Amino acid sequence: MKFNKTHIKSGLSALCLGLMATSAFAGNPERQGQAGAMQLTINGWARSGGLGWSGAGGVRGSEAMFMNVGGLDRMTNKTELVFARTEWLMGSGIGINNLGFAVKMGEDGTAGTLGVQVMQFGVQPIQITTEDNPYGGIGTYRVNITNIGVSYGKSFSNSISAGITARMVSEGIPDASASGLALDAGVQYSTTLFANASKLKRNDFKFGVSVKNIGPDMSYSGDGLSYKATLQNGTFEKTLQVKTDVVKLPALLNIAASYDLRLDKVQGLYDNRLTVGFAFTNHSFTTNQTTVSLEYAYKDMIMLRGGYCYQEGIFDEETRPSAFTGPFAGLSYDWHGKDGNVVSLDYNYRATNPFNGVHSFGIRIGLGSED
Repeated sequence: MKFNKTHIKSGLSALCLGLMATSAFAGNPERQGQAGAMQLTINGWARSGGLGWSGAGGVRGSEAMFMNVGGLDRMTNKTELVFARTEWLMGSGIGINNLGFAVKMGEDGTAGTLGVQVMQFGVQPIQITTEDNPYGGIGTYRVNITNIGVSYGKSFSNSISAGITARMVSEGIPDASASGLALDAGVQYSTTLFANASKLKRNDFKFGVSVKNIGPDMSYSGDGLSYKATLQNGTFEKTLQVKTDVVKLPALLNIAASYDLRLDKVQGLYDNRLTVGFAFTNHSFTTNQTTVSLEYAYKDMIMLRGGYCYQEGIFDEETRPSAFTGPFAGLSYDWHGKDGNVVSLDYNYRATNPFNGVHSFGIRIGLGSED
């Protein structure tokens, strides 16, 4: 096994970034529920959701804009369009639509990759209630949640790439809302640890570090925060505005690594791959997560994946920090056409209690080969 100076320097840079980021964030379960815009921690993509956070070291293309934007420029096509639909906590009436678009810049595609991602929540109408009408019957309203991100990624060598995302956050109801700006940054490093004799096995080790949701505090405003009150010792009413406290964004740090195992026993054949993944996610406003995963791929055409995400207290309903119980799984089918075009169908499932889990369906269209 040989490493050149570029590999060593790149690996040290990625490791230093991870160590610096670790000192900046610390999981704090006592602050759980104190952050706003928690939808920023939800992965609504169908392919990467089947690996959890452990896929952040090798994720590429449009889905990298959520997991680790450092992989945006690593997509194998010149243009990529991805759509995903997530049924969030089946039975809750919440759906998530994700749309991602990425394109390589420059005539030869070496000027980096520009990407745009839109995440929109669909929530069933909610009955309007008042003190005089506590059971509703006077109309409905909807919750509006939309995130729009613009990303740029660049590969600096065959081993290292990085990227940054600026995301606009908007959430609220018709008479009260909040908006803000969140920044993500990420770096990925890959190298070949154990190449086979035919050199078909390349970049079998992948490592990634990303920080997400860094930005100023958000605060709510709107007519819904005002009310009429009769002043003490007075005979007239006055409209008063309720002052709201600011809420912080759910900042997090993710460190992920994966390794590809060659399962073929025939020399020169690399049709069966097994990838082992691991990740540690450091949250500012909840308990930290440790994720392990496996992905089996046959000729990079059919992929089966699954894993487990552990949080402190997850085995006890009384102490579990969320509805998620840990297991997740997914599958993909990639159809490779002429000129490098690719059409992918993806699905993943995440187990929850209560509700009937989270189901995500996606389609990816890649046009033109980068070669």
